[in-house]
Amino acid sequence: MKKSAVVLALMLATAFISGCLDEEFPAYNVSKNYCGPEGLFSGPNSNPLSGASFNPACYDHDKCYADCETNGKNQAQCDKEFKQTMDDSCDAMFDKKMNECDAKSGWNPLKYTCIANARISASTCWTQSGTYYGLVSGGGKAVGAYTCED
Repeated sequence: MKKSAVVLALMLATAFISGCLDEEFPAYNVSKNYCGPEGLFSGPNSNPLSGASFNPACYDHDKCYADCETNGKNQAQCDKEFKQTMDDSCDAMFDKKMNECDAKSGWNPLKYTCIANARISASTCWTQSGTYYGLVSGGGKAVGAYTCED
């Protein structure tokens, strides 16, 4: 019984990925990691140093790929939106951290340490964003994630 359920689930997943089923893309699930090709591996869905979350960007990117025939976007457009959304997440994190630093008034050594940490965190965040962009733009078709014609 369990084996047949697993086989059925795999068949349905394969049919969905190949476009045989006309279903809407699943709603965002906060407990799921959308960063990485489904079933192969998952990358970190947030930047460990800054705390910026890439999971919404990864979800939107997956949705853009899945809906490429209806949204009219090619792979490059989906990938650029993905990069912009991740960078926006890094920018928001950096702004938040800098506001926390600015709250340390006057000459305060902790303020300058705070600023340095915010810049390091932002730098690692933007580096991770660039790495993810490089992976999807170079490998989106290779792993079968982007299936539309450009």
